[in-house]
Amino acid sequence: MTPPPSAFRQALPGAAALIVGHGIGRFAFTPLIPALVAAGLFTGPQAVWLGAANLIGYFIGSLSALWLADRFGVRAVMRAAVGAVLLATLAGVPEWGFAWLAPWRLLTGIAGALILILGPSAVLSQVAISRRGTVGGLIFCGIGIGIVLAGTLVPWLTRIDIVAAWLGLAALALLLWPFAWAGWPQKPPVSAMPSGPGPRWTLPLYCLALAYLGDAMGFIPHTVFWVDFIARGLGHGVAVGSLFWVLFGVGAALGTLLLGRLADKIGTGAALTLMLAAKAICVALPLVSHTIPALVISSLIVGAATPGAALLASGVALDFVGPEAHRGVWRKLTLIFSTFQALAGQAFAALFAATQAYEAIFATGAGILTLASFAAAMTWRQQRLHKKI
Repeated sequence: MTPPPSAFRQALPGAAALIVGHGIGRFAFTPLIPALVAAGLFTGPQAVWLGAANLIGYFIGSLSALWLADRFGVRAVMRAAVGAVLLATLAGVPEWGFAWLAPWRLLTGIAGALILILGPSAVLSQVAISRRGTVGGLIFCGIGIGIVLAGTLVPWLTRIDIVAAWLGLAALALLLWPFAWAGWPQKPPVSAMPSGPGPRWTLPLYCLALAYLGDAMGFIPHTVFWVDFIARGLGHGVAVGSLFWVLFGVGAALGTLLLGRLADKIGTGAALTLMLAAKAICVALPLVSHTIPALVISSLIVGAATPGAALLASGVALDFVGPEAHRGVWRKLTLIFSTFQALAGQAFAALFAATQAYEAIFATGAGILTLASFAAAMTWRQQRLHKKI
């Protein structure tokens, strides 16, 4: 009897796709922002608007992911999405101006959403239940690994020029493309498909939705402005800013594993509440201290909480509605998240264009996350009452 493939081998297609779709397609743009501004290619607000265009694309991809998977099959959609990121990275030459680059940033957002929504569930549908936790953790580590790779490459390549940085990221995506090519089922997994009207939404689910949409808005300051704040706002330069982005990626790579263990210890509702409260504090930390230790803590904790939020919110929903109804509820929560993420991206870009003040960005994000933690606490309270019943 042939032994089953290792957990690493099973997770490889999903992890490689997330490295390309999110580590390169989405989050590699964050350390590039100060370099683009320093080179005189874009103003600060223009660079931020380009980041917001990616969030609009994510919303479009979230709306269309399941329809595309049903129409063309998961395998074709995943291969096309990874290829789209490669194409957009090659074609998105910044010297050709804002109007040229913005549609390519939009395309990478669409592709990133397709990869995140379809990829992990497609891989896990082929994994034994007893191994799904391990394989799932390895898959989502791809986001953090991609951030680390991009944060390491960008400052080195920008010493040559901006085009070299763009081509270097495209070369990394090309190297990973073969690993993201195989291992996909042709049809979408059942767990990815909505079924019927779903369960009736009650107070705990509405509170969970408020907490999750608050996270969607509150993490924008770090995922769009963080490197630019350190590099230009504090005057440390692109190399130092990228180093803190690497720390953010380290946190993201470890976050799902550590938060998953925390949830096992204290429960998903409690873990979500504590995570959002810690995230609010760390987003606000630059308002009170610009010291290196404060910036390191902020990078690591917010990085860990970025992919960990989806893990915990999904777990809370599962506790309330059960496995059969979970897919419908989780699809709605994902659409809510992507909608408010896109709206917040535009709002923060407009706020920065009007004020040029990083402090306003971080204060707003921290305030939203504080409110989200209160909503999560209400969900946690309802979860405890639900278990007693």
